[in-house]
Amino acid sequence: MPGAIEPRPRGIAHRLTLLVLALTLGGCATLARESCEQFDAARKSTNYATEYNRDTAHALKPLRAGVAMAVDYRLQLDRARVAPCSHVTIRKELTLLRRDEAGAVLEETREFFAEDGTRIAVKQENLTNQLRHSGRYTAAVPLPIPKNAPAGAYHLVSTLTLKPKTGAAQVLAKTGVSFDVIADSPQRPQSAQRKQGTK
Repeated sequence: MPGAIEPRPRGIAHRLTLLVLALTLGGCATLARESCEQFDAARKSTNYATEYNRDTAHALKPLRAGVAMAVDYRLQLDRARVAPCSHVTIRKELTLLRRDEAGAVLEETREFFAEDGTRIAVKQENLTNQLRHSGRYTAAVPLPIPKNAPAGAYHLVSTLTLKPKTGAAQVLAKTGVSFDVIADSPQRPQSAQRKQGTK
């Protein structure tokens, strides 16, 4: 038919295109195998300590009585499914009321549990210098998922504890969140975060 565009024969150019595509995909697979080594190297220079930032635009008044009180305390993850050799970011939100310069220690304990309830790891941090005043605080902390992490469901529990100079320690707040470690590609669609809240 006059004016019609006829398809070009699939010759050498087409075969070269397929070859380049195959080599590109093969290169990606090689990078994926090397990513765990890169991840381990990056962990050596990654800061895993909690660093709270106080919202100075919305100041809260200090407590008149007592030492400290957690009005709100919650965790959130940037994704609910994560593969080994990668990080998931823990986002923390804390609304704290306390007496300024009160002589007490504020400690945060982070515990990791497997699906069967077995505690895998625990991390304690003294946050007294960061939480000296009433206010709304936020923090973002990377959580490394090592190469040998078994696939399955995990639960992260964070507890904020007040330790006065005298007397027993007091739990101000406790919250938790769950996530899944997957054994296959991290490119799979992520499910919604399953648990979050304040106790």
